[in-house]
Amino acid sequence: MLDIIGSIVIASFVILIGLRLNATIAGSADASMANLNVQESMAELVRTLEYDFRKIGYEVPDPKKSIAIADTSHLKFYANMDRAGGLDSVEWFVGPPLTTLPNPKVRVLYRRYDEEAAGGAAGLGVTEFKLRYFNASGTEIAPLDAAHYSQIWVIEVSLKVESPYKVQDVVNTDITDYAAAYWRQTRLASRNLIRH
Repeated sequence: MLDIIGSIVIASFVILIGLRLNATIAGSADASMANLNVQESMAELVRTLEYDFRKIGYEVPDPKKSIAIADTSHLKFYANMDRAGGLDSVEWFVGPPLTTLPNPKVRVLYRRYDEEAAGGAAGLGVTEFKLRYFNASGTEIAPLDAAHYSQIWVIEVSLKVESPYKVQDVVNTDITDYAAAYWRQTRLASRNLIRH
């Protein structure tokens, strides 16, 4: 009888260890997938953003009029984006927080092209999109009003993307948080804004 009780206790411990191991493996797999999704979303977003921002002022007759709106989280500019012969307008801005997701900071980063309806530019949620503007001598431009837009030579972009759901930390399995990726381009300059 004692052997049967001992066997049951040992079997219970083995089953508990197996369940814990299975939960850890599943949590690690979910965390890895969430991190991969966030990084892929960030890479695609950065590729599009850099392409657009480097085109600012391309084939604009007066480069001083290339930028129409310059705010800390909103930029609208003109350029010949598709080389089709006319000027296009491109606008980047963040929307309000998405209240339907567990991560309360998640927003959509919008890209509006030629005054069309704004289309989402990110598959996962952007939680930070900050822009800073500098003149030719590297001094930050303030205040950001239309009178100073013609002085913009360099743009600093900070971008953070987080997963909409919490994932388990791979190292410390007792901690759950959102998978995140952060990117900052400190000196993104368009050759078309260089004014002599």
